[in-house]
Amino acid sequence: MTKNLFLLFIFFITVCLNIKPAYSENISIATNNAGSFLNFILDGDVLYKTVYDGRIKLYDKVMAISGERDTLYYIRCSGEKWIAGFIKENSNAVIEFNLPGKFEKLYKYAGSNNVFYFLAKPVKDDAGSKPGFNPVFIRFNPDKSTFQSIDGVEDFILVDGKSVLLKNGVLDYNGMQIPLMLSGKLAISGIIDSRIAVISGNNGTEIVDIIAEKSIYQYKDKSVPDYNDEYNLVLEFSDTINKKDTSNIEDNSIYYEIFVNGVDENRTETGRGELVKTVYSKFTPGKYYIIKPERWELDRIKGRYSRMNNVYQPAELKIYIPENRILKIKIDFNGNVYQVKQTVLFK
Repeated sequence: MTKNLFLLFIFFITVCLNIKPAYSENISIATNNAGSFLNFILDGDVLYKTVYDGRIKLYDKVMAISGERDTLYYIRCSGEKWIAGFIKENSNAVIEFNLPGKFEKLYKYAGSNNVFYFLAKPVKDDAGSKPGFNPVFIRFNPDKSTFQSIDGVEDFILVDGKSVLLKNGVLDYNGMQIPLMLSGKLAISGIIDSRIAVISGNNGTEIVDIIAEKSIYQYKDKSVPDYNDEYNLVLEFSDTINKKDTSNIEDNSIYYEIFVNGVDENRTETGRGELVKTVYSKFTPGKYYIIKPERWELDRIKGRYSRMNNVYQPAELKIYIPENRILKIKIDFNGNVYQVKQTVLFK
């Protein structure tokens, strides 16, 4: 019954996301530079004010607009400068501010409570630096004369006047950081009820409750996560050693001891290195765990198993256990280094 209610909740979220509003109140994406709010219209890159007998041109080279209650926020360029401004609904007064810094591309823009937010690509001072997607998130408060900059933010959205940032696989809401299970290029698709964030990527969609600080679900295509009550973490170990290049590593019988938060919790079965060795564990979701595997091999001379030298030991892992999912960590040893791959199991 609980599972059915949970799936009904996810269905409700999906339906809500498919209802497309004519105008998004808080966010205007710069790549879609056509929209309207109150009695203002952005047509191409020209901002107009509508009047009873037509419309009046205000500015050209306007990159994006954003609206909140009775205020229109906009951002435009003038030469090398970027200018942010706002206009009240029943006022002809326009208030503008020159933005510090130089930028070459705008990705996203929003305004709230007379504060400007945008995601942009800055102009690089070093001409020899590598090209790429190096965005910076800006929060500009002209009333307090503060200009805050955060590097490496992939996306953002506003919730009740507070920013939600997507950066390095983590959702940051008002200083609270929520790890995401999706990887690759991600985006914030929307917010429901000022708390449910929907994160989308090439490998699926993830549902996050930012108030509870939990990633509560994810799905992709027509698949749903595999889950049961017996375990929520799978550790898989195997060797992919090229014996020609690593003659010092023998084809030996091995196993792994598993330490969790410094305590010896479990161990794999024993067998040859190329055989997959698996550990199934159950942990409390929504928490980080420090997992340290130790490699043990059969010492044929001494006739017993010995812990391998630190050079041949896997690194310590800091793992976040998500809600309603089984996390799989695959650890392969090639004779020199360990390759670690993390995935979520789907049915």
